[in-house]
Amino acid sequence: MKLDETDIKILDFLQKDATLTAKELSARLALSSTPIYERIRKLEKAGIIKKYVALLDPEKLNKHVMVFINITIKEHHQAKRQQFLDKLLSLDEVLELYHTSGSHDFMAKVRFNNVKEYRDFLVDKLAPIENIADIDSQIVLDDIKYTTEVRLSSYQPNK
Repeated sequence: MKLDETDIKILDFLQKDATLTAKELSARLALSSTPIYERIRKLEKAGIIKKYVALLDPEKLNKHVMVFINITIKEHHQAKRQQFLDKLLSLDEVLELYHTSGSHDFMAKVRFNNVKEYRDFLVDKLAPIENIADIDSQIVLDDIKYTTEVRLSSYQPNK
């Protein structure tokens, strides 16, 4: 799908506030709401807009401890790797999981009420998973910057 300047503006507005209606967007973009609505549907159909979510405040939900866990696996062939991934993905505590380059194979983001809860997760759920060679954790001391927005200011629309 080729994105034009209007598509980029719609995406930028929706990243900041996904509750904006086509009518509200049309007022901001000086277009009628029908074409805005159609553009949003096309962006959804193309998979550019994956879904709409509510962003929660973990601190207010007593999830004060955020940890990034770097994991190195022993065996990389498909079957062993997939077994490891299936097990890791089944853990509700894993919020995000990335396959990475460098000295570790995967990075997971997890959140807990306290350090003891993290320790219990590490000992009882993560460490027993087969095929793990090494686990390296970093407890986040302070959230400096957090955003879910994809930077669009440098996007070059297709001509």
